[in-house]
Amino acid sequence: MSKQINITRSEFQLSWKNHYSLYKRTNSVVSPRTRRLLLFYSVECGLKSLIMKNIGKNTYEELRMYSEEQGKHIHGHDLKAMMQEIGIEHKYPLKRICLAKEGQCAPERYNELWRYGAGVEDAEEEVKAEKILEKVAEWIGQRL
Repeated sequence: MSKQINITRSEFQLSWKNHYSLYKRTNSVVSPRTRRLLLFYSVECGLKSLIMKNIGKNTYEELRMYSEEQGKHIHGHDLKAMMQEIGIEHKYPLKRICLAKEGQCAPERYNELWRYGAGVEDAEEEVKAEKILEKVAEWIGQRL
């Protein structure tokens, strides 16, 4: 398994800003899934930066070690776990999205759904997830 690049808190913060800024500037010319992917990664970066700030860590490696020591999963893509860590998961509940063929997509895998373009049972579920992520991104923006 390859080692994760050891990103700093300020780099996560800058990535949040860059991804979210681009998300807000894109329009209907860009695929909705591409836009959502940008939003997903902006929220992930912003949440990681905030968590690192809250726990007094400055690098991804320190976050990963803290996460493993605490038995948490806040160092991957699990936005729900990160939102729980910060205490906002109840305010911005992310739901599973039912896939067209079979199964469901959990919030920690939205990035795969939007990156690979799997069909969904109800497109409105994706729209709802995007709206929640927009609210989370705005919330992050008030704190970074």
